Amino acid sequence: MRTRTWCVAAALACLPRLAAAQTVLSEADALARLSADSPRVRAIRSTVEVTRAESVAAAARWPNPRFTFNRESVAGVTENMFLVTQPLPVTGRRGLELDASAALVAASQQRADDEIRHVRAALRRAYADLVAAQQRETETTASRDRLRALAEVLARRESAGDAAGYDRLRAEREVSELEADLTTARVDRARAQGLLAGFFAPSTDPAALVVAVAPAPRATLPPVEEFVASAERTLPELAALKHEVEASEFAIRAAGRRPIPEPEIVAGTKSSNVGGGDVGGVFSVHVAVPLFDRARPETTLAQARRAQSEARLAAVQSSLRAEVAALRAIVVERRQAADSYRASTATSANQLERIAQVSYDAGERGILELVDAYRNSGASRLRLVALDAAARQAEIELELVSGWEIR
Repeated sequence: MRTRTWCVAAALACLPRLAAAQTVLSEADALARLSADSPRVRAIRSTVEVTRAESVAAAARWPNPRFTFNRESVAGVTENMFLVTQPLPVTGRRGLELDASAALVAASQQRADDEIRHVRAALRRAYADLVAAQQRETETTASRDRLRALAEVLARRESAGDAAGYDRLRAEREVSELEADLTTARVDRARAQGLLAGFFAPSTDPAALVVAVAPAPRATLPPVEEFVASAERTLPELAALKHEVEASEFAIRAAGRRPIPEPEIVAGTKSSNVGGGDVGGVFSVHVAVPLFDRARPETTLAQARRAQSEARLAAVQSSLRAEVAALRAIVVERRQAADSYRASTATSANQLERIAQVSYDAGERGILELVDAYRNSGASRLRLVALDAAARQAEIELELVSGWEIR
């Protein structure tokens, strides 16, 4: 007896520590953890710096000067020349190439933002999966406990001679089935915890993550036109395609400047051993004649890229309204299905259990009918969890397409 008392005391002392170790997260808390310093976000943002280094830095650099030394010696006359050659980009092509590179960097920035949106949506999906997993575990545990209590009552009745052994065994068999279902629910919850912890710091303990499952009021869905307007205004994918079209136009203009000669200025000194070794100056201008290379490949490539970006932009815009309308209809349908099922089963499940229990106690129903009532009650609660989860997943998909965050 004294040993049992110490065990209970130790367990009670450990409960506050276990509760403190767990982290109850709301969806907003989970999204806040996905900050700009998280590894996933930093990995995505790094692509922008790579694009900037590849395009802007290359387009901004000036050509290096060339140093030349010539020595000529004929019939006792020796001449030495020291020359410096500097190309001069004066046609404006370099500035246009810089503008094209800046537009490509802006497009890369928008695509990084879009990828981060997908990561946020994946985090929300993981959060919703953990909510559903916790609810399934809770409902399965409650069903198991109700049937276990029934089996204990039947065991006492059997000992008193008021119930058959079959009834107790049948109830215990149903408890065993629910124990197996509860094990599956716990595995699903642990898997969902691991997926959610993958979005946070490596030191995050998945087993300590607990999400808030209290039902929140659902946001009112705006009409399709407002969703489409939000998508056209805020979607990074559309902005990235527009920047790519802009970059292609700058590249076409830069290719048009390429046939215009850019001069090379040559300056230096020339010395000779004739006449006492006098030293004189040298100055010349070199200009390439655009006889064969008239930048046709560069122009064709830039025009093809502009056509490709314009076609992709038109394809996204043309399918946007239809996709938004379809997803909004799915969200509305799944919300209505969940609400309707919730309203129809709010009281009927418990009533069925009570009616079956009273009928069994009165001898009007057998153990099979009673167990079936308990099973149907638990299945109804699990079905409601699945319907709510499906509605939330549809909301996340609508958010991705429209750029409208449904909180």
